[in-house]
Amino acid sequence: MNKILISLLFPILVFSQNIKGKITNSNNEPIAGASVYLDGTTIGTSTDSEGLFEIYSKNKFNTLLIVRFLGYEDVIIANPYEKEFYNFILTPKTDVIETVVIVKDGFTRKQKLQLFREQFLGTTKYGKACKILNEDDIDFNYDLERFVFTASSSVPIKVENPLLGYTIDFDLQEFYVKFNFKAIQSIHVIQSMYLGTAKYTEVSSDEKAIKNRSDVYFGSSPHFFKNIIDSSWSAKNFILFEGKFSVNAANFFKVIKSGDLYEVTVSPTIKPEFNIGSIKNDGFYADFNLLYNKKRQSRVIFKTETFFIDSFGNNTHRDQIIFGGDIGQQKVGNTLPLNFEPEVVLK
Repeated sequence: MNKILISLLFPILVFSQNIKGKITNSNNEPIAGASVYLDGTTIGTSTDSEGLFEIYSKNKFNTLLIVRFLGYEDVIIANPYEKEFYNFILTPKTDVIETVVIVKDGFTRKQKLQLFREQFLGTTKYGKACKILNEDDIDFNYDLERFVFTASSSVPIKVENPLLGYTIDFDLQEFYVKFNFKAIQSIHVIQSMYLGTAKYTEVSSDEKAIKNRSDVYFGSSPHFFKNIIDSSWSAKNFILFEGKFSVNAANFFKVIKSGDLYEVTVSPTIKPEFNIGSIKNDGFYADFNLLYNKKRQSRVIFKTETFFIDSFGNNTHRDQIIFGGDIGQQKVGNTLPLNFEPEVVLK
């Protein structure tokens, strides 16, 4: 699926501002009902009968502005606040007849769907509770030479998350699962990854959903990264270990405020003699174990010496910071909007 892509930037919090604009087609006719939203948030709107839209949020995020309408190419803007008013002219999608080559790989679609659900939604109680509403739109491929399973969809994947009270329209841009041999079970996965943009819609804000959101946030990767910049290491939050021994995090993470971001420099640890799964031991390497609230264990490997964090705990260099254990199991089913703020902060 082709897209008009104008850079991809890391989401950070700055200050509030409205985003206004008009959406038309090539004949200068207004397009009503087009979806306009900030990627990874619940913040968005639809154009009115004159093609006009206005988005307001109390915080200004340097995330992507996405414009989407059925039958037209998506428009993605990296810095939504660089203009006071946008005039978007949407381009119709070109109908491309794709040749489908069916390769016998020995696996059923039911098996592939099961693997996709586990590696995309996750296997936590939140991931298992999620439901994909348009599974027929997802295509799968298994490369028998490289033992790589991939998935794609020409339309956003619609996810219903009843426990967190959200629906998610996830535009899947890349998804793969790697194995060391021909397999289809999650137990044999050595690496998996998904990339894309997402629109969150709140469908419930009852007491149960609010409680579940806090449960998901605390002990998550955004909470861990926020823990780094706040230096709030403790037995009730995160404890950092090098191997089996707890260590002083200040000796391994140097944090400097840099504009709206926090720049983090990581000190290396001893490299293993061999690669860990698909993670190579070449280049920069720092390997830690994490214990959250005395019971939830995770592992984090840094393949980058420096990265940035915003005040919400969203981080850069995501492909070079690899989680295992508890945090590694948290996938789309455990994600929250970028604009989510927990009501209770643990000390």
